[in-house]
Amino acid sequence: MMSWTKLICILIASVFTQLTNGEIPPDSQCGKAKICWPAECPAEGCVGFLISWWNTDLDYLRFEMKMEIVPSGEHYIALGFSGNNQMPDSSIVMCRSDDNVQLGYTQGRTYAPGTDLYGIRNTSFADTNNITTCSFDRIKKPTKNEDTLRSLTDSFFLIRAWGAVTGGVPAYHKNNRGVSPKSYSYPVMKGTGHNIKPASVSLCACLIGAWLSYMLH
Repeated sequence: MMSWTKLICILIASVFTQLTNGEIPPDSQCGKAKICWPAECPAEGCVGFLISWWNTDLDYLRFEMKMEIVPSGEHYIALGFSGNNQMPDSSIVMCRSDDNVQLGYTQGRTYAPGTDLYGIRNTSFADTNNITTCSFDRIKKPTKNEDTLRSLTDSFFLIRAWGAVTGGVPAYHKNNRGVSPKSYSYPVMKGTGHNIKPASVSLCACLIGAWLSYMLH
């Protein structure tokens, strides 16, 4: 017969259990239009998590986090941007199950929510079939709040974390975290407005223009 102690331990452990049976479908755009962590997933599915991102315009990157957890009550998933692959002094995007997506910063190991949402836009949060998904646009080079909003034009590591929300306060994630195997950086591209035409398109336009000019003279 199972002891009460063992039963309680099992119930506590099941509050936030990360699954390992590959329920997150692979993204066919990874390595093409998107950068992904992990870079590749097994054909049967990504194990535990999948984070992808891509350019939306000159100034923003679009991020999508998928984490496979079985929540019991309010919870969060978070993505940190760190200069040295450590959690302290990282810029954080926290996605909570009450649809509250917020910017924050870690002071040491303490999370501090930001005072506004400057730097993120187009946020969304969903829980479906034990997969928690959060998407948002993140500014590359902020022009304010630079002390807490890390510039993505500088080298950064990604840190993923998840945990419970108790009494409206995110609980410490403990071992529910992971760090990207390498760093990234995204210089802000230059162009007119937010439209950069591929070289082939511009070349075709020039050739057509030259041909029309020749025919009209």
